[in-house]
Amino acid sequence: MNSVPPKQDFFADFSTLTDLKTKAQKDPDGALKDVAQQFESIFINMLLKNMRSTNEAIGSGLFASAQTKQYQEMMDSQMSQSLASSGGIGLSDALIRQYQTQQQARISSPEAKQRGDTDFLNQVAKQDLVRIQALAHRASTEFIESVQQEAKQKASTGAADESSSTAAPSALSVVFGSPQEFVDNLWPHAQRAAEKLGVNPKAILAQAALETGWGKYPIAKEDGAASFNLFGIKADTRWQGDRAVVNTLEFRDGVARREKAAFRAYDSFSQSFEDYANFLSSSERYKDAINAGDDASMFAASLQKGGYATDPKYAEKIENILSSEWFQRL
Repeated sequence: MNSVPPKQDFFADFSTLTDLKTKAQKDPDGALKDVAQQFESIFINMLLKNMRSTNEAIGSGLFASAQTKQYQEMMDSQMSQSLASSGGIGLSDALIRQYQTQQQARISSPEAKQRGDTDFLNQVAKQDLVRIQALAHRASTEFIESVQQEAKQKASTGAADESSSTAAPSALSVVFGSPQEFVDNLWPHAQRAAEKLGVNPKAILAQAALETGWGKYPIAKEDGAASFNLFGIKADTRWQGDRAVVNTLEFRDGVARREKAAFRAYDSFSQSFEDYANFLSSSERYKDAINAGDDASMFAASLQKGGYATDPKYAEKIENILSSEWFQRL
């Protein structure tokens, strides 16, 4: 039988913060690790919220509701607490190192005793939970933006020095920061592919948004390079080009399973759209989808009927994206 977790490991125990304040004031060195872990727990929780917000733009599932969202937030909070307590992402260790470095610099100053050498802990201990959450939310948002910005800068630097390096851009460097950025950049490609197939370009772009989470979760090769695969087309025996082997979620007899699969890899998003058009037009399975013409809903339904994806709600999810504000503006 598993033992009951200690009191401070439960995310809804609001007395923990009060206990930490008291401990930080009486024994700052002893409370340092606990305070740092609590801050990291909140930070991880904010990271999870930021990542989940992307899925909200794609559309809600069959069981989505306010109650489901509430329980999901509770699970994220508990998971954040558990992650921080079991090692986390290294933020608490960084805070401890920073505090200890500050202490070493201050201890020799004549004002140290008057000022006290517990500035960092005292500042954290004096904050209420709302302000700490606001700080962690801002920090997590800036963290995600900085990672994406750094990846884009590296990609642009590599493009400027193309003559000295032939390395493919990383998957992170081609991530889109927002649904609007995704639509603005890929809409011309979708129009060209739609013209070749004779279908509604919105339906094509909506499918790409579903397959990649609005361009936030691109398929990457094993070395982290971008595959530019926007439509989840797998690399079967007919494909002679480059490929990306990754773990994927497939539905078998209505049950979701994790499987490893090989996907086609391209040199650009333009090639992805071109191959997508060729893929549909060369298969009898998707004849009804092409015959749907300008009817985007019929196109999505015919794709699912033809077996394009194993997700039983594939067409419904495309419909949700088509009704989103970014597609209404097109």
